[in-house]
Amino acid sequence: MRSSPSIAALVFLVACDDAAPQPAPEVRGKPIASAPQAKATGPAAATTATTTSPIPEVRALTGQSTVNLAAEAPPADPPKLVDGFREVRFELLTSYDYEWSQTTGVAAPVADQSARIPAAVKELDGQKTFVVGYMQPIDFDTSGVKSFLLTNYPGGCCFGMVPRLNEWIEVEMPGDERVDYSYFDPIKIQGVLEVGEAKSGEVVTSLYRMRPEKVAIVEQ
Repeated sequence: MRSSPSIAALVFLVACDDAAPQPAPEVRGKPIASAPQAKATGPAAATTATTTSPIPEVRALTGQSTVNLAAEAPPADPPKLVDGFREVRFELLTSYDYEWSQTTGVAAPVADQSARIPAAVKELDGQKTFVVGYMQPIDFDTSGVKSFLLTNYPGGCCFGMVPRLNEWIEVEMPGDERVDYSYFDPIKIQGVLEVGEAKSGEVVTSLYRMRPEKVAIVEQ
């Protein structure tokens, strides 16, 4: 099955908006690794995984502010540098609120366009980075996964909650490369990170993108 990554990303988000839990998509081919019985699953796992950057519904329940101006985005701990690749954590990528309609895909109007994304995040554009997260496949076939979303929580459809636009990275393997599917196991992708609004007309399709040089299971 093949589809345009940007359009497929929007389909993924719309599908997540269904209040009823949806079964994980059937993915053919050899998984990278799979040991779901050894990993925590269900809402408890999602709560743990999103502690540093809860989505709006969770923040409302915990009493945290649901509005963080880009200029107020908290700094991340000093990043690691491994083999020339800078560590980027989701706690930084998700540390601000990007005002964007989940229904129309259009960003809310603001007086200062440059303030939509914090400087600490924008400076990552074009940098060699590595990010650890979980795979949500978009374009895959019997030979493996061509494109996927890297998120900071594993499995399923966000447990009925729609992820914010800055909670995932759109990843496309270069050329004809494919990667085996990983469901519960965190993976590390390294490559050049692209930061900024990708649009189809007025619809914002992604904020973060990467064509990875390497994808690997994180040793636990």
